[in-house]
Amino acid sequence: MSMSAAATTAWIGTATTAVLGLALLGSGVTAQARAATAADLAALAGADALAAAHPMPCVISQEAAARNSAQLISCHVHGRDVVVTVAVETDALPPQTARARAGPGPTDLPTGPDEP
Repeated sequence: MSMSAAATTAWIGTATTAVLGLALLGSGVTAQARAATAADLAALAGADALAAAHPMPCVISQEAAARNSAQLISCHVHGRDVVVTVAVETDALPPQTARARAGPGPTDLPTGPDEP
């Protein structure tokens, strides 16, 4: 093998490794974004169900997560807030997780008898 052919082979190997690494990185970033979106939507769905006096808001959160190709890992109701953690499977990486909280904003909370 000539020196030119060996150098070409080395460059092709390096370029291939770089492209595969970037593809893996892109896959991880995409999966993390999908997990964050699924967590946000699951928390919002659960908080909406809680506000509508649904007896099991975490069941609604689980359905929302599943519709976004995610698995609900945990769901907790804290007062008027719903806190969820979801996981999204990826092909070559470990599952990506995300957490979200949803509930009424400070202006939506009931006021006490001394407050306007």
